This record gives sequence, structure tokens and C-alpha cells, in this order.
Amino acid sequence: MSLTSLTAYQLTELLRRVDPHIGRNSGSGAIEGVHLDYDGQHLHAVATDRYTLAVARERAVGIAPAWKLTISAAEWTDNVTALRAWADAHPGGENVHLSASADELTVSSNRSKLVLQASSGYFPEWRDLIRTALNHAPTESPWSGWRTRLLARWQEVGDGITTWQPAFDKPVVIYATNFVGLQMPRRIGDDESPAGRWESWKGSLGETGPTVEQEQTLHHWEAAALEEKDHLVETYIEDLLKQTLRSTTDIFKVATGDTGALAAYALAGTQSWLAYRLLKVMEKAAPDLLRKTLDDVTQQCESGEINEWARDEAEKAGFDPQKWHDEYEAHLKKLADERAAETAA
Repeated sequence: MSLTSLTAYQLTELLRRVDPHIGRNSGSGAIEGVHLDYDGQHLHAVATDRYTLAVARERAVGIAPAWKLTISAAEWTDNVTALRAWADAHPGGENVHLSASADELTVSSNRSKLVLQASSGYFPEWRDLIRTALNHAPTESPWSGWRTRLLARWQEVGDGITTWQPAFDKPVVIYATNFVGLQMPRRIGDDESPAGRWESWKGSLGETGPTVEQEQTLHHWEAAALEEKDHLVETYIEDLLKQTLRSTTDIFKVATGDTGALAAYALAGTQSWLAYRLLKVMEKAAPDLLRKTLDDVTQQCESGEINEWARDEAEKAGFDPQKWHDEYEAHLKKLADERAAETAA
């Protein structure tokens, strides 16, 4: 029995990113599912229908040797959907545990447990496939053909990907944070070569004209707006570091008797540093979630309704924000009374 632990968010992300590549209705039971592969450091989720291959990974903690199982997504035994629904029902930060045997996967948490049938039988050697694709010697590849319905699958990977194709008849490698994939090209004929395409478009484009590179026009496009989320991350990082440094420097300029100011500077510095550290962890572990979250937070801040957002979140978490308010007001009154008594004396 092998036990592997990670967060519900990590498990959800693994399954979400590879789901479009599952060989549903492929006629081959071996690839009609998601292959889970734990190597002692990462839990990998692998899916393929032979046209594309997707591998997502997340850091996990295991107390037993490496293991691998395939979870079926076939129409009558769709355990992948059941596993995704189970993971989605948990708060993202909650730990979940995967226990693997020869023909079962048990997932459990403090809330519930789910037992799924699984297979330890044949699944394509995905490591060999990826390694081979990466080791192909690059050649001149002036054109390639692609199926757009297959290209659409990579939307689940995230906002940014890197691609590499060594030759027109070799798979393109798709790379992103904690993700690698392959897509086979479409066979193309001589009439689809660059020369053939140019002939068919001469009437629309004209045979002569100035040379204009695409990057020369980018500042007129929405491409600049698309980069705003990346700049947003950099802006928050810079602002948090500035706030930390300012607060921890200015604290020494405050009169030692002003305990309120001292506490405010200390709190601002430590909270800014805490936010910075958490942001850096998310930037590495879940960059797409980070960008989405920062975008949401920025909109909330601009709305001027942070107090309402915080109150709602506090109540959802089971706290009593009114009690906090009353305790703080009582504390302020006590301080005011003490100052008045000192002045009177």
C-alpha cells in the first residue's frame, strides 16, 4: 500500500490540465483514462489519445515507494469524473491523501473517502516518448500542419506556453510550468507549401509592398493589455518589498513612547513580508491561479468595498467580525481613559 499526499487544489489542477487529452472512445482501454504516476517527488497525471500527449505534475509527499495506476474515463466506468468532483468539493488548501494498491485507488481527507477501481496494466511509456521528442536534432522546418481542434486542448495548460518542433514531421513539444506535452502534426502536401500558399494569396496581398514585422505593430494591439497581468505580479512584488523596507526602517524613527505607532509599523512590515513570501510561492507553484487572484483582488480594491468583502469572508470562516469590532473599540476606549488619567495626574 502506497500513500501520497498533496492539496485538493493540486489534485484538481492535475486532472483539469490533462483532461482534454484523454483517449475517450479511442477503442483502446489502455488510454481511456488518466494515468497517475508518483516517482517519490512528483505526482504526475498523464493522458493521451495518440494525437496529443499531456503530462502535468505537482509536488507531493509520499511515505511509501513509487507507484502508478490508470483511472478509467470510459463511458460506463468514468472514475476520472468522480475523482475530479470529489477533489473539487474540497477547499483548495486542504490536504488529500492517495492510497494505491494493485487495482484500487483510495482518496481520503478529513471530510470523506472515495474508493475507485484502477488498473496497473499497460499504459504508453510516456517518459520515453517525451525524452525522445526532446532529443530530436533540430532541422530546418519551414512549415507544419495542425488540427485546430487539437490545438484547442492546450488552453487548459495556462496563459503562457513555450513550443519547439525539431522538424515538420515530428511532434511539437508544449512546455509550461509543471507541464509538458506533445502534439503530432498533420500531413501536408506540396500545394500547402509556403510557395503554394503565396500563389493563392497574391490577389489579396499584392506582389510588392513595404516590409512590416508584427512586433512593430504590437503597441497598437490588445497584446499590450494581455501582458498587464504579468506586470501586475511584478508591481505587487515591488510594492510589498517597498512597504516591508519602509516600515522596518521607519520604525526606528518613531518615539519609543508611541506604542500605537510602533505596533502599526511593525505590523505593516511583517504583514507585507508575509504577503510577499506567499506571493512568491504561488508564482512558482500556481502562476495562473496567482494572476487570476491578483486580478480579482485589484478589482476588489478599486471597488472601495474591501470592508464588506472582509466581513463576508470572516463570517464564512466562522468568525464574528462584530465581536472583533467591539473588542477593538473597547481597547481604544481603555487607552483613551488611561491617557486622560495620566493627563489629569
